[in-house]
Formats: sequence, C-alpha cells, structure tokens
Amino acid sequence: MKTLRDLRFLCLSAMLSVAACDDSGTDPALDHVTPAEELELAVLADEGSFDVAMTLTSVTNDVAFARGHSGALQARTLSAEAEAAFAQARAAMLAGDHRKALEMSDIARRLVARALIATGGLPTVEDLIERLEDILLTLDVDVVDDPDALRVELETIIAEAKALLESGDSVGAAARAILGEQRIRFHRGRHHHRGDIAPERARLGVALAGTAVRLAERLINAQIASSDGVSDQADRQQRWLAHAKKMLERAENALSNGRFARALHFAQHAQWSALKAVILPGGITEQEVRGMVELAQGLHEQARVALGDDPTELQVRLWERAGDLIEIGLRKLEAGHKRGVAALWRAAVISNWLMG
Repeated sequence: MKTLRDLRFLCLSAMLSVAACDDSGTDPALDHVTPAEELELAVLADEGSFDVAMTLTSVTNDVAFARGHSGALQARTLSAEAEAAFAQARAAMLAGDHRKALEMSDIARRLVARALIATGGLPTVEDLIERLEDILLTLDVDVVDDPDALRVELETIIAEAKALLESGDSVGAAARAILGEQRIRFHRGRHHHRGDIAPERARLGVALAGTAVRLAERLINAQIASSDGVSDQADRQQRWLAHAKKMLERAENALSNGRFARALHFAQHAQWSALKAVILPGGITEQEVRGMVELAQGLHEQARVALGDDPTELQVRLWERAGDLIEIGLRKLEAGHKRGVAALWRAAVISNWLMG
C-alpha cells in the first residue's frame, strides 16, 4: 500500500507537469503546502475533476427543478458561482499561485455543497459520504490507475467528512465528500495511466448502467403497484430514478463522443443512483436487506443457467465478479454493515445483464 510520502510524491509529479517553476527547478509556492493540500492541487491539474463536480450539481438541479423544488433556483445560482470559482482556481494553478488556487477550489466546492443542500437538505450530505463508502466496498480495480492510493485517500476523506458532519458543519462535510468524488475521477485509468480507459470497458460500464436503471424501474413499479397510493417514499424513489436516468444520459453522450473515462464515471454514478432509488438512504430495513440478498442470489443463479455450457471469457469473468460481490456483501451484512447491499446490487445488475 502506498504511504503518505508516496502519495505526496505522485501528486507533486502531477502538479509539476502543469505548474510553473522557478529557474532552480523548484516551486517556492509549495514550501508551506501540506500533503493534504498537495492532493487538492493535483486535482486542479485534471480538468475532468471540475466536470465531475459541476455535472453532479447540474443533474441534481435539473431533477429538482423538473419536480418543482423550491430550492432549485437558489441551487442554480450557487452552481453558476461555483463554476466561476473553479475557473479562477484553475487559472491560479496554471499561473503558479497555489495558495490562491487552494482558496478558490475550496470556495467552489463549498458552493457546490450549498447548491446540493439547497435541494436535498442534510440527507444529501449523508448520500455523498455514503457513495464514497460504497466505492471503497465495490472498487473495480481495472478502471483506476492506482487502487491502493485511491483507497488511502478515500478513507481519509470519508473520516474527515464524517467528523465535520458530526460537528455540525454540513457544508464542510459535503465539500470534503465532493473532493473525494474528484479524486475518484482523477484516478480513472489503467495501470498507472490516468484517463486511459479502454473503449470496450467504457461500453460495458454504460451497458451495465442501463441495466441498473431498467432493473430499478421495474422493481419500483412493482412496489408502487402493490402499495396503497403515492407515498413520500415513492416520490423520493422517483427522484432518485430520474437522477439515475440523467446520469445514464451523460454517460451515453460521453461514450458516443469518445470520452471513455467520463463515460465510465457517470455510468457508475447511474448504477449507484439506481440503487438509491430501490433502497432509500438511512431507511434500509431487515426485510429490504433480505430482499436484496434474494435478488442478487436469484439473478446470479439465473445467469448461470442462461449462459449455458459455452460462455465467453467475458461472461465467465463477469459471472465470477458477481459471485465475488455477493460474498463481499454477505460478509458485510453478517458483520452488521448494511452498506453490504451496495455489493449485492452490483452483483444483481451484472447478473441481469448477463441474462440479456
């Protein structure tokens, strides 16, 4: 596993590839920058990190506006301010003013956080942290350039975000979680090559996201059909389903334009949002847990039958991956961690896709 010193070196290398240096080859602006701040500066060297943050708030705002949420207009104003602040941070970074870059990037993330909270309240902050935890649990090591480094970073950011939330600083907590989202995007790539995502891997990710959205919609419609009228829970589920569909649209658009790292990132967002539509945050009951276990195991067995006696290498690999995810989810659940449902959901989606 990478040490903090290793991470610092890697991030400095990323920064120095775009930052201005003095004649001696060193950058005096870095003398008083902490290792944590160096990670943030490395994010600024990756334009995709801005895209991730702004797309997250843009999609959330669009869903809120379409559903007539009272905070949607405020959220759009805050998002526009965040975009301007990110641009200033990027400009300062390229000009070698790292202290200003850090200041503006922090302001930008806090504006994004406020925009998300304007339409989702405190649960939005919990959702942001929860997604990072689920990424750790179900990390696909074939699509990040340095899985060990990413795990270390996310563990630290999650702990910081939780501490801020417990202290009452919901905006600060959300801002840290957004940094975690940016670091995930920063590490998209293969074998220590950031941004290098194979086209076929991106296509698979988008296809799985489409399966996740369709599976979630089918399950939700079945729940609504068996319930008595429209409930607050059903409304929230529809909101998450709309979010998943919009993330899927972003992923499909990126795929068609050859932006494979972006496509995969938003495809995985769509999968996660589809899970949130099926099982709402903070309200996972024992019955829902049992239902997810049965769904994952049932679809996994059906996929085995559907594949027959002569499956392709990819089909075998995915079926085995689904089995591994089921084992991970069950271990987490047995240890009392209900977030194990995230791994079970991924397994259900893969199995459903394998069934055609």
